[in-house]
Amino acid sequence: MQNLGLIEESKISRPLPWRRPANVFRVKEDVRPIFWANRPKSYISRTTGWDEYPHGRWSNAQNPSYGALTDHQVIATCSFMRARSRDKKLQEEWAVALNSVEDIYEKFKDYCLGKLRSCPWSELDGLQPETKIINEKLGQVNTKGFLTINSQPAVNAEKSDSPSVGWGGPGGYVYQKAYLELFCSQEKLNALVEKCKSFPYLTYMAVNKEGNWISNVNQTDVNAVTWGVFPAKEIIQPTVVDPASFMVWKDEAFEIWSRGWAQLYPETDPSRKLLEQVQNSYFLVSLVDNDYINGDLFSIFKDI
Repeated sequence: MQNLGLIEESKISRPLPWRRPANVFRVKEDVRPIFWANRPKSYISRTTGWDEYPHGRWSNAQNPSYGALTDHQVIATCSFMRARSRDKKLQEEWAVALNSVEDIYEKFKDYCLGKLRSCPWSELDGLQPETKIINEKLGQVNTKGFLTINSQPAVNAEKSDSPSVGWGGPGGYVYQKAYLELFCSQEKLNALVEKCKSFPYLTYMAVNKEGNWISNVNQTDVNAVTWGVFPAKEIIQPTVVDPASFMVWKDEAFEIWSRGWAQLYPETDPSRKLLEQVQNSYFLVSLVDNDYINGDLFSIFKDI
């Protein structure tokens, strides 16, 4: 019913910000890294073999190992887990001639503005309700060459029944730190890191395909970026930024450039070569504004 558009997704009550799978072994799972927010099937696939799933706090997971990323798995999560109509939509919307990196910027911008329904980095259909709160700002960031693949707006004590950011039971309040995840060139990353020195509440991680790491946090620092307060319950924190998981996710994120997008073109197509150049030279960046009350994550991109 939902896939047919007969049910408006924003009206569906969510027990958590992400959909819990119908699996008896995961019934208590209530914490996940934010990186797979738009690729939940991939996350489930890569964590299928865990003996237990995080409950209450991510640290309780004690650094579980993720399933190995293979060519078959990347293709499966990019293609076979989608309906055929989604594959067709990807081909129609993303397999266009790319003459420069600015053409790549334009595709990311169009997706953030809702002009495209599909995205190689998402298993979902179109933008999520909370993304629409900041999609104009996302469009501006992408125009500058910061190619966003995941985001959430800051939220301070919004009612849990909010149609755009609400989750959990009735009578609660939800909170979020502003989050952005993006690809950018080394030059743009250098400018971003320099600007971060003037934003004491902002934490970042960046890594390239080879695993070169740049960050102002330790690799053991887990940051809760979504939490909720509900009557007669402990605080629930279902979404975290975990550096160890980020290093696992980066392999998948970079592989999508080739297996999820470039493979839509013939092997000798110049557009395919351009995408592979970006894949091999750009950094994957995770940004968190820890001031969820007065912060403005997008202001860091001013004058870059």
